Formats: sequence, C-alpha cells, structure tokens
Amino acid sequence: MGLIEQLELYCQPIYQVTTLGEAQPCDYEVLLRKKGGRPLLPQELYATTATTSARQALRQWMLAQLAHFADHQPRLTIDVNIDPWQFHYPDVWDYLAQLRQVGPQINIEITERNESSFDAAANFGRLLARAQNLGFAISLDDVGSGYNSLQAVIDNSTYLSRIKFSLLLFQRRDQQSKLLFARAWQELAASRNLDLVVEGIEDQLLAETLLKQGCHYQQGFYWQRPFPLKKLCGCQNGDCD
Repeated sequence: MGLIEQLELYCQPIYQVTTLGEAQPCDYEVLLRKKGGRPLLPQELYATTATTSARQALRQWMLAQLAHFADHQPRLTIDVNIDPWQFHYPDVWDYLAQLRQVGPQINIEITERNESSFDAAANFGRLLARAQNLGFAISLDDVGSGYNSLQAVIDNSTYLSRIKFSLLLFQRRDQQSKLLFARAWQELAASRNLDLVVEGIEDQLLAETLLKQGCHYQQGFYWQRPFPLKKLCGCQNGDCD
C-alpha cells in the first residue's frame, strides 16, 4: 500500500463563543493524518513532498478530497494548512489556483517554521499578497513561534484576516502567564483589525477565563477533538472514499 492510500483528512473546529453555553463552529482546520488519526512522522511527511511527482500526487489527492467535501457541504468553511517552505516550489501556485477553484469556502493557514533558511521578510509579504490576490482569506498559525513572529504579524497584517495563538507552546508556563500572553495577542489583533483564535483550550475554566478577556474564537480538546473530515459529509463507514 502506498503512503497516500494510508492518509486521511481530519479536521478540528474553531468555535465562536458567546457564552460557554452558546458556542458554534465557525470553520474547520484541515489536518493531514494517517488513517486512524495519527499525525505523520517527519520522515513520512518528507516522503510526501520530496519529489515533484510526490507533491503532485499528494495535492491531487487532497484536491479530490476537498472537492468532495465542498460538494456535500458548500456552506461550511475549511482552513487548509500551507507550510511556508512550499512557496519555494513554483508548482505551489498551480495547486493554490486549483484549490481556489474548489470553492469560495476554502481559506489557507500559514503554519510556523523554525528553520532560518526561510528568509526575507519582504519576500514573505509578497507571497502573502499573491495568495490574497487569488481570493484566499489567510490565517497565520502559532504566532510568536518560529517564523510567525510578532514582527511578521506587524509587517504583514494587511494580508491577514486572522492570527492563531497556541497555548500548547507555553505548557511549562503558569496559567497567569498564558493568559497575559493571550491578552497581549488579543490587543494586537484588535489594533490590526484581525481575529484572534486561541488554540489549546483543554478545560472549562480556561475557556471561560479567556472568554472574559474577550477571546471569542477558541479551539482545542475542550471544545472538540479532531475527527475525520468525511464525517461532515455524513460518511461514517468509509462509504465516501
């Protein structure tokens, strides 16, 4: 069995929270997983992108999966992750153009990258502008980590609709420090007319405390764990494969 045959798209909802009793999913982050839900190991992820043919095979598979989803759920919004390293490959723009054709409800989320070889902040802005011109709403994931620094947000906020701050990056910090970080990002987002999603919400107390701080977009195991994307299409037993 080839690697692609072992893959499955999962998703995790982002909730818009008015009160703890009034919270609704507003969109769904798409996650690439092995069947059964296990995240890909680094060597498995590399195998999907190591060659042009491997990248094209993975992208065609994803486009087919997402088109199937869009046909069944045209009113639901999904967020597709893009690693900034993919912008080094010219064929990524063909993929994004095809992704845009799948449906208007697809947004893209730029993941963080720690490698310093992804350089040139001015070039990053140009890439974001090009993606925006294709019609995508763009989120920046894990702000404050890797390449998605405070300066990157400030320099490129005009191209963004949303930033995401993950509490999972601060697991060794005490609760009060986490809340202070979240508040700082919330204030920056508001000053730049951006939405802020706080990720890594794992208990009711944290969800409620963040809500009192004005953090109305939340994601994490407290709200819902990742699940197969096909379930949003009403497929339970693989009959949509």
